Amino acid sequence: MTDSTLQILFVLFAFLVQVLLFINFAARNCMPSLERKYGWLVYALGILAVILGILFLLADQPWYITAAPFVYALWAGLGYYVDIVKQIEWRSPPRWSIFIPYVVLFIAAQFLFWVPLWYVDLPLWIIYGVLYFINLGLNIHSHRRSKGQENSVS
Repeated sequence: MTDSTLQILFVLFAFLVQVLLFINFAARNCMPSLERKYGWLVYALGILAVILGILFLLADQPWYITAAPFVYALWAGLGYYVDIVKQIEWRSPPRWSIFIPYVVLFIAAQFLFWVPLWYVDLPLWIIYGVLYFINLGLNIHSHRRSKGQENSVS
């Protein structure tokens, strides 16, 4: 596979993540039942992330390209385990032993996708950044609701 094909895969996956997060966070705010039913897809994307990370690793891509999908997969695995498998209430009140690694992995994954886009194409970097900050706002807004209305994927 050529470097340009791998770069396209990186960009497509980065934007797929942002689009799914947008749909998930918007649904959490507007149609919580839809988010509860399909929110797991954001975590399931971690499987594709592992495959992509292995592909990048085997193709000897730079560490920052290879790291992004692996960090996303770690976040998705943690989220799937605590939110879907164990159904642990860790957001409210915060359970710091889960909250800190969850948030750090989430933010790290987002930035590991975003920063390389600067070198790929500035307009893509800007669009990704806009989506990231919209998602951040939607996510924060969804957590401002009452404790009884908390949902899973974040």
